[in-house]
Amino acid sequence: MIISPFWAELVETRTYELGEYVFKEGDPGDELFYISGGQVAIIKDAFGPSPLVLNFRGKGDMIGEIALLTNEPRTASVLAIEKTTMHVLSREAFWRKFDEDTAFRQTVMQTLISRLLAADESRLQTAAAERDLFNRLSSIANENERLAEIMQLRQETMRFIVHDLRNPLNLVMMALSLIEDDTEKCPLDADARRFLALASGGVRRMFALVESLLDVERLDSGDATLNLEPLDMVELVDLLVEQHRPLAWASEVNLTVEHETRDVPLISGDRIRLERVLINLLDNAVKYSRGEKGVIVQTAVYDGQLRVAVEDSGPGIPPEQRARVFDRFVQLDGRSEDRRGFGLGLAFCRSAITAHGGQIWVEDGHEGGVRFVFSLPIEEVEQS
Repeated sequence: MIISPFWAELVETRTYELGEYVFKEGDPGDELFYISGGQVAIIKDAFGPSPLVLNFRGKGDMIGEIALLTNEPRTASVLAIEKTTMHVLSREAFWRKFDEDTAFRQTVMQTLISRLLAADESRLQTAAAERDLFNRLSSIANENERLAEIMQLRQETMRFIVHDLRNPLNLVMMALSLIEDDTEKCPLDADARRFLALASGGVRRMFALVESLLDVERLDSGDATLNLEPLDMVELVDLLVEQHRPLAWASEVNLTVEHETRDVPLISGDRIRLERVLINLLDNAVKYSRGEKGVIVQTAVYDGQLRVAVEDSGPGIPPEQRARVFDRFVQLDGRSEDRRGFGLGLAFCRSAITAHGGQIWVEDGHEGGVRFVFSLPIEEVEQS
């Protein structure tokens, strides 16, 4: 990022001494910072019992852009580790210039596109690290060493997710949102709109998976609080299936939904977490489906429970391995290409459904493939 003339008139310059905080976790995200000299550390839980240094930033780096664009509080603290000079741009000045100056808007869009490319590279690095993780685990013979290695890898993974993956995804989401807004002035053709919808849906699913990674530990430890509200699960299923149609279309997979009845009582549920459960199951189903049968999503009421089933047309999972697909860091034997149950996606599903007093399991599909089913208790809730 270069401070061009139209930036120079908007910024102020500040100097931070060694040991001085640029901003602290939880502060309002109302300014963008560009480092023109010096170095800072990005710190999580800086004032807690176990502060964590996430990364370092130096000359030419931009920080604070996510909180500025999303209008959210700072997610980490920034500490000067040597004398550091910053160019600072306020939110008001940013959006005023963005609305008024086409050249400035193009510069911002180009920056966000660069972030999008960097996020894709980060995804590739994560996939490589994923393969390395299992190679390392498989080579550990001693069980004590294996457990210690798993704990260390989990901590490293959580550090990566907190800063290096979630923040770029925030920028990608903002970039796509700005592009969508800009299409009102410069309309796109049908193909461009379709690809933009596909990209937006894909980023939303990636972000939901990242949040699942962070949430599964809290749910299992009992530290998470469910934000319960009256929910129409039939309506929620329809909404998420519709959002997944671009992904299914791109994968040449038929995606259908069947409701035993639409007259289903409201349940008491945490909408965000139940959305993530459905997103995880739909993502897996579309990914592994083959042929014309595609993916079928069904809802029904059985024995005082609301049941939601997501059935795919993939290669299936042997009965003896089905209980393990919900465990963390599991790779099914003999399925190197079909890593269903890998990572924490399905582990989050089990944790979230269990926290709601429900159950989740795997069974055979009606015509091959696999059928993931979860049940939630139906209770009378008052609709606000």
